[in-house]
Amino acid sequence: MATWVWAAGAAGLAAAVAAEVALGRRGFSTRAALGWIGVYVSLAVAFGLALGITAGWVTAGQFYTGYLTEYSLSLDNLFVFSVIMTWFAVAPARQPRILLLGIGLALVLRSALIVAGAAALNRFGWLFYPLGAILVWTAIGLITSSDAQPDSQPERHARLGRWLRRHLGRPGRQATPWFLLAAAIGLADLLFAFDSIPAIFGITTSALLVVACNVFALMGLRQLYALLAGLLGRITYLNIGLGFICAFIGVKLLLRALHGSGVSWAAEIPAWLSVLVIAAVLLATVVAGVVMGRHPRGTAEHALLERRFAVIDTDGNGVWQRDDGHLLTRRLCQAFGYAADSAAGRAVAAAQQALFDAMLAHMDANDDQEISRDEFVAAVGLDIADRPGFDAAVGTTAHSLIQAADADGNGVLEPGEYTRLAAVYGAAAEDAERAFGRLDQDRNGVLDAAELMLAIGQFFASRDPQAGGNLAFGHV
Repeated sequence: MATWVWAAGAAGLAAAVAAEVALGRRGFSTRAALGWIGVYVSLAVAFGLALGITAGWVTAGQFYTGYLTEYSLSLDNLFVFSVIMTWFAVAPARQPRILLLGIGLALVLRSALIVAGAAALNRFGWLFYPLGAILVWTAIGLITSSDAQPDSQPERHARLGRWLRRHLGRPGRQATPWFLLAAAIGLADLLFAFDSIPAIFGITTSALLVVACNVFALMGLRQLYALLAGLLGRITYLNIGLGFICAFIGVKLLLRALHGSGVSWAAEIPAWLSVLVIAAVLLATVVAGVVMGRHPRGTAEHALLERRFAVIDTDGNGVWQRDDGHLLTRRLCQAFGYAADSAAGRAVAAAQQALFDAMLAHMDANDDQEISRDEFVAAVGLDIADRPGFDAAVGTTAHSLIQAADADGNGVLEPGEYTRLAAVYGAAAEDAERAFGRLDQDRNGVLDAAELMLAIGQFFASRDPQAGGNLAFGHV
C-alpha cells in the first residue's frame, strides 16, 4: 500500500475535522449535518479508490466492506450517546465538542484493541471459529428481539443507565466536567463495539486497514447523531437489518476458518460480493423502515395512539394543554404527600412544562398553543427537529417522577411505588403490575431512570405497537 495514500487520507480527514469543528461549534442544522456527512463519505470513497489504484481492488473492496460494516453497526452507538447526554442533562450547545472528544478517545481505544486482535488472529487462526459464532449469536438476538426498532433496545441501555448511576452518581448533573462526559462516551463506544470489531475481522485481518475503516466510519458520527437522532426511531427494521449483516459476516468468518482448515466445500466470499450484500441490506433496512413510518399500520395502531393521548389529556377535554400539566402536578403532590411548592412538586411542574413545550414545537400543526388528539396521532413517529431538546425533556420528566414517587430515596421505583405513580395516571393496580413487568427489562425488581426515560421517549416518539413505552403510564 502506497504511503502517500495513507498520508493524503489522514490529511484530508484532519482538514475536514478542523473545518467542521470551526464552523459547527454551536451544533449542526439538518442541512449542515447532511453536508458534512457528504464530505466524510466522499473522503472514504476517494480513499478506497486510491487504495484500489495502488494496492489492488481486492484491498479496496475490503476497505469499502469494512467501512460500511462499521458505519452500519455504529448506528446503535447513537442511542448510547443519547442515553449519556440525557442522563447528564447535557445542553445541546455542549454536545458537539463532547462527542468529538469522546469519539477521539474511542478511536484510540479501538485502535489498541484492533492491533491486539489482528496480532492474535494472524497467529491463532482457530480464533475465527469463536468470533464467527459470536457474530451469529449476536445476529440471532437482534433478529428475534421482540421490538424491531432501534428505540426499543431497553436492555442494553438500561444496563448502561445502571452503570452510570452506580459509578457516576445520580442523574441530571448539569455541571458534569466535559472530560468525564467524553470518557463516558469513549468507554461506552468501546463496550458497544464488541460486535462490530469481530465483524470487520471477518473482512480483513490487516490492522492498518481495520483502523482506517473505523476512523472513516466514526469521524462522521457526530453529524449522523445530529441528523438521525429523530429519524432512527422510524427505521423500524434496523435491528433486523443489523442482525442480517452480523449473520452474513459471521458465516463469512466461519467459512474462512473452515477453508483455512482444508475443508474443500467452504468457499471464501469475495470482497465485491460482501460490499454488495451489506450495502443492499442496509439500503433495504432504511427504505423499508421509512416507508413503514410514513404509512400507519391500520385502525389498531390509530386506536392505540388515541389511548396514549387520553393518558396525557388529564382533564379529558380532548386537547393537551399546559393546564393538564398543572393538574397532573397537583395530583402527584396529593398522591405522595408533597406540597405544591416543595422541591419535588416544583421539579414535577418544571418537567411537565419542559415536556409539553418540546412536544408543542413538534406537534402543534396549527400553532394554537395546544395539541389536539389528531395532531398527537399524526405527529407520533415523525422526525423531531430538536431531538436533543426532546431527550433532555424526557430525562427531566423521568427524574422528576422518580423523585416524587421514590418514597425510600434509593433512586429507583419499586413495584409499590410504581403502582402509586401509575394510579395518578388512571391505571388500576393489576394493570400497573403488568406494566411494571414489561418496563423492568433487566428483571431486577426495580425501575431505574434509564428504563423510565426509554419508556417515556417511546410513548411520545414511537408508533410501534410492541414498544414498551405503550405501558409507560400503566394502562395503555
